[in-house]
Amino acid sequence: MLELNNPTLAPYAKEGEVMLRLTAKAKTPEGLTVRLVNVDRDLLVIPNVAIHMNREVNKGVATKPNVDMLPLCRTVKEGWSKDGALLGRLAKKLGVARQDVLSFELYVYCDETPQRVGFEGDFLSSPRLDNLTSVHACLYGLCEASGKGVNVAVLYDSEEIGSNTRHGADSATLPVVLEKIALSLGMDRAAFFDACAKGFLLSCDVAHAAHPNHMEYADPAHAPVMNGGVALKRSPRYSSEAETCAVIRALCERNDIPLQTYMNRADLPGGSTVGSMASALLAMPAADVGVPILAMHSARETMGAQDQEALCRLCEAFFDD
Repeated sequence: MLELNNPTLAPYAKEGEVMLRLTAKAKTPEGLTVRLVNVDRDLLVIPNVAIHMNREVNKGVATKPNVDMLPLCRTVKEGWSKDGALLGRLAKKLGVARQDVLSFELYVYCDETPQRVGFEGDFLSSPRLDNLTSVHACLYGLCEASGKGVNVAVLYDSEEIGSNTRHGADSATLPVVLEKIALSLGMDRAAFFDACAKGFLLSCDVAHAAHPNHMEYADPAHAPVMNGGVALKRSPRYSSEAETCAVIRALCERNDIPLQTYMNRADLPGGSTVGSMASALLAMPAADVGVPILAMHSARETMGAQDQEALCRLCEAFFDD
């Protein structure tokens, strides 16, 4: 089983601009309904203060979310009021009356175009490599594999920050769905628990690549490099264990898939994944893997262009095995 995180699939706009995605709950003749809306054009921008007004910025100035992250949407003109303007535009996009929109959630996301960079074009610079790389590899592997047993892919929204929500990684949603699948196949609960114990969970999330300008942040013996292949992630924060790591390493050797090992420096804890949560809830063996990237969680991240193929092949081999 693959565990994957936070997909945001959206069309691309002009470089340096952001767009708005609206998820609205509106009233309809049939009752309440949830609809996903993407405003498919250049819409918002968040400009920084010029260095002339903020000369300490290069020394490190904290960002105030309620001040520095507010986007610009238009210039104010006489007779225009912001009251109800957003709700009215949302209703128009949905094709419903404004009073029928009962609630909504708004997400502003970077919409720069991905680019191949470097003298040889061997780097990929793009927004949301974390974690669209894993989503793509998971779906590729699921479609290409011949399939043995029950293969499941899980793509969580609000990864980690929303793990304790009703449908998050640390909720009962995944165990309930899997048990319903097992019951539909004629298994009882004991057989379902046995299947979980004999199953395998592949937790896919990006890894920290060795930064050429800051090697002091990397473990000298376990720092994956871009275009060096998939990173097998090991630390107390991840779901990987000696036995499960051996399974992944053997799978990669058998299919000639390049594999590296990532471990954070002992005194510098790295990030975490939802793999440990899902593994604990299911009592299922698991391992964490992913492509190494730079500038993780930035508006624009960088990875080796060849590593995606390696992750896709691993996912296909995993579902086939």
